[in-house]
Amino acid sequence: MKADPEQTLRQMRWRDPPTAFLERVLEEALEASRQRPGVLQPSGAFREPEDTRRHRKTSTLQHPTAPARKSHVLAWLAFIPRPLRLPLAACWLLAFFFRITTPEAIPQSTLNNYAKLPPITPAQLLANLKQIEQLADELLHPRHQGPIPPL
Repeated sequence: MKADPEQTLRQMRWRDPPTAFLERVLEEALEASRQRPGVLQPSGAFREPEDTRRHRKTSTLQHPTAPARKSHVLAWLAFIPRPLRLPLAACWLLAFFFRITTPEAIPQSTLNNYAKLPPITPAQLLANLKQIEQLADELLHPRHQGPIPPL
């Protein structure tokens, strides 16, 4: 019988990685995070996205040296790391779907009021049904209907 590979891996002793390796990985991660738009650079300035620097539009109402305003949505997206954007969008869409398709809960006071009502007997249901049928027949009688408009 073969041993479980997960159990074998759990029983192994693992060495800690060298400190130099951890420091190099941390430096690379910090440098990669500084390359994202909207992150404060060591110089004290914020890095703009490359596409806005390349395609900066100037209009007659805006001074050409004035910074272009980015939309608020793009500014918020710049703070979300790129690998998380699609999963977050999927989660938000799923939450929105459940929000619009889930019926509202019945308040407890309404449930308490329903519990106080006397139970309806089958005889009462039949009487109500007969009364509804009589009203429907009366309203649907031809004398209560107006003339049919020509097509």
